[in-house]
Amino acid sequence: MIDPPKTPNATPASKAAQPHDIYARRLLRAVPMFRVIVRAAECRLFAELDLPGPVLDIGTGDGTFAMALAPDAGWVGIEPAAKPAREAADLHVYSILALAEGARLPFADGAFGTVLSNSTLEHIPDVEPVLAEMYRVLRPGGAFIVSFPSEHFLDYYGGTIALRALKLAPLADLYRRWARYTARVHHDDAPPVWRARLEHLGLHIDSWRYYYSKRNTAAMDVWHYLSAGTLITHKLLKRWILWRNKADILPIAKWIDPMTDPGPEDDGAFLLFVCHK
Repeated sequence: MIDPPKTPNATPASKAAQPHDIYARRLLRAVPMFRVIVRAAECRLFAELDLPGPVLDIGTGDGTFAMALAPDAGWVGIEPAAKPAREAADLHVYSILALAEGARLPFADGAFGTVLSNSTLEHIPDVEPVLAEMYRVLRPGGAFIVSFPSEHFLDYYGGTIALRALKLAPLADLYRRWARYTARVHHDDAPPVWRARLEHLGLHIDSWRYYYSKRNTAAMDVWHYLSAGTLITHKLLKRWILWRNKADILPIAKWIDPMTDPGPEDDGAFLLFVCHK
């Protein structure tokens, strides 16, 4: 059993403290553009939320989301895969980073003031045991915040849109299946499905919203192909980005600002649920 930090973690920087493009600027140093634009949008959303400490991040991946949003907050992280966990550890943004499964969290009941998961739960086939563990380690009154693809996710991909516009429905469906496979998406459910899962735990849903527009999701898909060269640098040099300070010299964050907009609350490729126990 691991003890979380005794001193509550700080929440992300206050709403007025930083320009929203700081998230894109941080991400541009570390990850390909298709990840920059959507993660920056998620940072803008999460920065508006109160995150009582200690904060547990379920599914850290390579740690770049926490690095962009709250590099000095000292969150606790959980990641089941060894390779991304090592990459996250190298960023030194987590006070504790444990290699563990979400369905078997090594923490006591009620250990955390906030449990969050950003674009992770969709990758877990059997998600209910993970949700139950997240609920268990959250203290009464604590914040439970999760994001994941919506039912529109694969329909808003650029390839899907283009093939349907060309009246190539079978190819569009094939593209959707391929995109689901490459993105490892097991859950892209509508809001009522997620509401039922969360309320079944005993959570109180404070708010929920869609985010990331059809246009921006299509752009994200296109950027997958435009960023293909970063696969080579990551494979050979263990880093996605070679020119890491480009955003300090070029106004790239300003150029891509429209693509980092979370978009309207009533339509989008992703969902954000804010709950409490």
